[in-house]
Amino acid sequence: MKIFKYIITFFMLFSTSAFAVEAPDDFLKNSVKEISVFINENKETLENDEIFLKNKIDELVIPKFDILLMSKIVLGKSNWQSMNTSQQDRFVLAFRGLMIKTYMKSLTAFDGEKIKFLPYIEGKRSDLAKVKSVYLLNEGEIGVNYRLKLNSEGLWKVFDVSFDGISLLKNYRSDFRNHITNHGINHLISELESK
Repeated sequence: MKIFKYIITFFMLFSTSAFAVEAPDDFLKNSVKEISVFINENKETLENDEIFLKNKIDELVIPKFDILLMSKIVLGKSNWQSMNTSQQDRFVLAFRGLMIKTYMKSLTAFDGEKIKFLPYIEGKRSDLAKVKSVYLLNEGEIGVNYRLKLNSEGLWKVFDVSFDGISLLKNYRSDFRNHITNHGINHLISELESK
């Protein structure tokens, strides 16, 4: 009888969490809305206070990314596995810093109202998804695609962004691979930490 009770409880919890998972396109729409509202309310401070800008990107934008997965992808399996835990931790922190600096350059120009999201496409596995969007700019439209993974907490996280078909991760991966071949992994980590 106790086992039956636990099984029912398990399925109730599982079904509740399964239905509570936000769709990946809704996650992105809500993220864009949250960031847009914040920018509109703090535009002047963001433009004039670099420390405030950096902290807010770290607080609002970066948690929407799966930095650990991105780190593994940009390095490639063999490079990642060749590092010890300390090197891996340093790389993840350095890569996170790179993402913060990348988004610092564009946050104040961000306008969420000019983004049109298309219905998401399920991945080969239920924990993967692709969401296409179009940025409506004065110069024309730019296709921006997001690849997402559902984490163990039931939250979608972005792990790659493609602008007009050019993947952010593939771009970094090519640069990092060349750097590692010429100078080694420790040099790459030190370079990223110094930026």
